[in-house]
Amino acid sequence: MLKNAKCASGTCTGTFTGTHLRLIDWNGKFQSADKVVAARMTGDIAVQKDGTLMWAYVPVTPSYATALTGASPASTSLRIARVTP
Repeated sequence: MLKNAKCASGTCTGTFTGTHLRLIDWNGKFQSADKVVAARMTGDIAVQKDGTLMWAYVPVTPSYATALTGASPASTSLRIARVTP
């Protein structure tokens, strides 16, 4: 989510405040409050038997202060994020 987002020509800038998760039932009704995770969610998300969500991510702090240029940050590490129900 971006705080103080400003959008023009399909590009939004602002301050990254985290990824907001909320449980929604089959009918689209919210079943929980937002849970904010500091990590960005990209790629596949695995659901464990107990309902835990897990995904791999690169530990970078995204900056959306200016429009993205397409350049990717360089990193040599990978982390696993986990959100429990």
